[in-house]
Amino acid sequence: MTPPAAEQRVLLARTNLFSSVPQQFHAMLFVSWSDGLRPLRVEMWRGGRDRMLARVLGPRQAGRFLLQVGAEHYLVAPGARQPVKLGAGVAAAGPVSFEQLLGVDVERDFETERVEAGERMVTFHLVARAGSAVARATPRARWVVDRIRRQPVRLDIVLADGRTSRVVEFASFADPRTLVPAKLILKDVLRGGPPMTVELERFEPMAVPDGLFSLTDGAVRAQLPPAPPAP
Repeated sequence: MTPPAAEQRVLLARTNLFSSVPQQFHAMLFVSWSDGLRPLRVEMWRGGRDRMLARVLGPRQAGRFLLQVGAEHYLVAPGARQPVKLGAGVAAAGPVSFEQLLGVDVERDFETERVEAGERMVTFHLVARAGSAVARATPRARWVVDRIRRQPVRLDIVLADGRTSRVVEFASFADPRTLVPAKLILKDVLRGGPPMTVELERFEPMAVPDGLFSLTDGAVRAQLPPAPPAP
């Protein structure tokens, strides 16, 4: 591995959305597909660097949550005694996850193998830290950033055999200071299908209760107000 230069390390840290975006927030997302499939609205809570809770709005989804703790994803179903752990592939195919909003934690979970620096675009070739949970789902990644705007442009999820699995394009940002994404386009390169667009409708930094992310006690989740009506 070739360690990045000092200015490249600063650029990588600046564009790491896991640390630049507020650690706790509540958000509403609009998810749509280019082939006209029925769009979805998703409500999301972030409770720390690597904890996320989301629910798809709509009567058929009442009481169902996607819970992400670190690199692990769980389905919380109505009446279930405990969350059901999901495989990495199943989680990635869902309507929203940290990957689909913030990319990956390019500093904590990855090492920089090498850097390609063009006039404006800089590509960090990343390798997941050995033995980590992240390494199972995302062994490698390419993180492309705009050195002038100091913003991420694209994330490529790369399999161990070198094939690109998924692509996340950061189309725009709601706040250039905190780099809160406003619009993303997601492409499943291996499975194919229409690109998915995620648009931020509302973003509120706020204190989020720890109990929302519990794997053993759903009492705090049960106290959430009913999901707003779907579009």
